[in-house]
Order: sequence, then C-alpha cells, then structure tokens
Amino acid sequence: MTLFRPASLDDVSAIAAFTSKAASGLTTVPKTEETVGAYITESMKFIGGDDSANRLLFVVERDGKVAGISGIIPRLGVDRPFYSFKKSRHARKASKVDLSVRYETLQLTTDFDDYTELATMFIAPESRGQGIARLLSYGRLGFIQNHRRRFNDRLMAEIRGWFDENENSPFWDHLASKYIQTDFKTADELSNGSGEFMIELLPALPILLNLLPQSVRDCAGKPHHLSAGAMKLLMTAGFEDTDICDIFDGGPAVQCRTDKTLIAQTVYQATGGGVETSDHKYLHFTGQNEGFRAAMGPAYPGAEKAGKEPCDILGTITPKVALAQDRKA
Repeated sequence: MTLFRPASLDDVSAIAAFTSKAASGLTTVPKTEETVGAYITESMKFIGGDDSANRLLFVVERDGKVAGISGIIPRLGVDRPFYSFKKSRHARKASKVDLSVRYETLQLTTDFDDYTELATMFIAPESRGQGIARLLSYGRLGFIQNHRRRFNDRLMAEIRGWFDENENSPFWDHLASKYIQTDFKTADELSNGSGEFMIELLPALPILLNLLPQSVRDCAGKPHHLSAGAMKLLMTAGFEDTDICDIFDGGPAVQCRTDKTLIAQTVYQATGGGVETSDHKYLHFTGQNEGFRAAMGPAYPGAEKAGKEPCDILGTITPKVALAQDRKA
C-alpha cells in the first residue's frame, strides 16, 4: 500500500538516508538527521496548533517504507521577506530612424510574501518512476483542503533551476555569483538563515539580461530536467507559470489561488460501499492533523459534491472518504 501522511520523529533516519544524496540546489530539502528532526519537530508543532511554527513535512510510505517527502510552508514572508527576481519585458523605438530594441530585465521582488508555499519535494532514488511524485504533490493539496483556514488564499511553488551536465548553473555562474561572491553550496546554506545578505548584496536596480551570456537568458525561468515533472504535476493541478524566478539558479515559480486548485474544485464526499472500475484515479484523503491520510485509487460510487467545510471523516480504507479527480497529465 502507498500512503501519504504527516512525518513523525520515527521517520528521521529513513528520511535522512536518502535526502543526504540531494543536490545543493534543493534548498528546502533537509539533508542531515539534525535538520530532518528540526523540520519534523516544527511540523508537529504546527499540526498541534502552534501558530508560531511555519513548516509542514509529509512522507509517502510504500509497504511501510518511507519513499519520499514533500512539504508546505504555510506563510511566506513571516520570518523574513521572500526574495525572488521578477522578469520584465521592455521595448524601445527610435522616433526619427528605423531602429527598435526589445530587452528583458530582472529585479528583486517580494511578490510572494503572504503566499503559502508548496516545497521540499524529494523522492528516494530507488523509488523514482513508480508514481509516488503525484501523491507527494497532490497529497499536500488534500491536507490544505481539509485544514483550509490555516493557509493563505494563494499558493506558490519554486522549481529547481536548470543545471548543465556538470551540475553547474549558468544563472549562478554568470549572474548571482557576481554579487554573492561565494560558492553555490555556501550561498544555499546561508539562504536558510535570515537571508539579509541577499538584499544587502544584490542590486536594487534592474539587471539587464541582454548584457549577459545567452546561456543565462535561456535558463532564466527554466526548470532542471529532474524537476520538470514536478512542475508539470502542479500545472496539471491548476497552477500557472509566472515571470518570477529564483535568485540563485533562475528556477521558475508557479502560482494558483488556493480555492482554484484541481483538488479544491473537484472535491466529492464518497458515501458508497465499493469501488468503481475506471481508468481514472482519484486522490482519496481524510482525517485531521496528525491523523490525515491520502492515497491514490479508483472512485467510490455514490459520491456527492462536498461543501466548503473541511471533511471531518474517518479512515482512508472505509467507504467514507473525500475524493478529487486526478487528470491524466
């Protein structure tokens, strides 16, 4: 059985065993037992009703073994502003000669402050390609649906930016590192702190992209090949691309109104006693707080459109669960 649930302290060693292999560009993925434990402790505080906590961590387990993690940051911009680059397009035309120019700029922005972020998605290498990513991604939307009042009205997600075959980022090498003069790994670690160095070092004025190498322009807003699938899942769930990208690797950002996601728009409450034979799979989710569970499977017959109130119902294997149809990508 494959099940999505909140992470517990019993999962620390299992999670760290595979996240320790995560690349440095995955900023929000905890890579040591100490950081995994800190993430889970804060997650448990949030689930317990502590509004000062601002992180949630979930796992997908298959046949009792943890196979991947994903997370939610309920409120961006609380501890510090959430910095990104915003891409703008410009055009100029000479008035007396037949000459014109088009160019793009990047400028620091905090547009995503007060959003809820979907973050921290990582699958154990041996579990990739087994359909776990969909449950890791959509399970978070089910949790938000069942705890709607605790999350903001807008959601966003940052996708890891493009790296070449040598795991180098042109965006970092030719742009960000010119202002943050350290290596990528160090800057990545520093960004988990207060983040003040970013606003202190990066220029307040717009950066002209047409003055930079073509490789930088090409990867501004381009996902890493290993993260393109995660982005596609979110786009299938109702998210839209933006003109905002990460300040370190240029990775794209996507956004969606919380009540406009695929999950929020297609929730039904199942009251039947069996399952339908269908090519369509559904996200089944139920329970509150530490008792929340989600799984993918066929629909229960007799489903009725759920109201706006969170579904306060019993276990995932009973015939009474909340459903949301999963569109085929």
